[in-house]
Amino acid sequence: MSIQTKIDTIIKSVGSINIQDFIEISNFDKDSGFYNKPNIEKIGKDGQFITSPEISSLFSIALSNQFLKEFPKAKNVNLLELGPGNGILTIDIYHYLRSKNINVNNITLLERSNYFKGKIFERSDVKVNFIENIYDYEIDNEDTVFIYSNEFFDAFGSKQFIFNDGNFNEIKISKENNKYFLIQDSVAISGELIDRYSKYKFENNDILEHSNLILNMLSDIQNINCKNYFFTTTDYGYTKLPLKSTLRLLSSHKKLDLFDKFENVDYSFGVNFELLKDFFISKNPQIINQKDLICNNLPNEYLKSSNKNIVEIIELISGEKFNDMGQVFLNLSFKKDETVKIGRAHV
Repeated sequence: MSIQTKIDTIIKSVGSINIQDFIEISNFDKDSGFYNKPNIEKIGKDGQFITSPEISSLFSIALSNQFLKEFPKAKNVNLLELGPGNGILTIDIYHYLRSKNINVNNITLLERSNYFKGKIFERSDVKVNFIENIYDYEIDNEDTVFIYSNEFFDAFGSKQFIFNDGNFNEIKISKENNKYFLIQDSVAISGELIDRYSKYKFENNDILEHSNLILNMLSDIQNINCKNYFFTTTDYGYTKLPLKSTLRLLSSHKKLDLFDKFENVDYSFGVNFELLKDFFISKNPQIINQKDLICNNLPNEYLKSSNKNIVEIIELISGEKFNDMGQVFLNLSFKKDETVKIGRAHV
């Protein structure tokens, strides 16, 4: 059954579908979702979009050195990547750490796409373990864990609410006479959600995007039972609510409008880094842009290189050529040295 047919079935049954559910089905449906559909390239030149690790291993080197600055005496480490895609980021990090005489005891990848699991098996020259939920991650709590992700949280579904006349209505998708359109559904939103964004002064037609799916993932990360880990995540996003829709559709590297097509489309949102920072506030998380991530963590042998290819790659992934990667992409990181239990979120 196609994605469009599944969406139509839900709309016919209950009248509409919210944006979060629409994205989750479109991206992750086990049979027809974009990330599970076979024979369709997802990432890279021949895919729907490209990421920094696919461009060059220099991105992986920068992340590795970000970790090593926090754990300079590390001799043994476990790797945990969230949403590895084709797996190139982890493969490059593994080889870089090994070149520094650091033993990688265990490699675990959080991946729910069977398509990507197959891709990783094809290209990986190291043994990896797959999990589909963070709470399935088992490790000796004395071990040091390096947890990282790139363009992971942007694929999570988010609900969208529009503010009018002092109230929020949820934006949903409906269909009539074979045409799709957006509606505003009067729903009660939780006091927790209102409190979370109380510092913002909303005006008519402002849009609030919020993902409890992300909050629950953050909770699961927080609850990993080990004494020492370093967490770093990079994504395109913002630190102040844009008060507009950040939903983006890509197909063959081209942006689409909602409802242009349903099949072979990557749906993503700008990531609310303020939400991430507030969640981990007790760990003193740091937010920098990708340009600083690259320039602060690449060795001088690359930063001062006169090699034309290396110069062009650094310009690309640091945003010197294209502003998107250097400024719009942000990085949040922190070091954890104690176990804290945090409850899961509910809306």
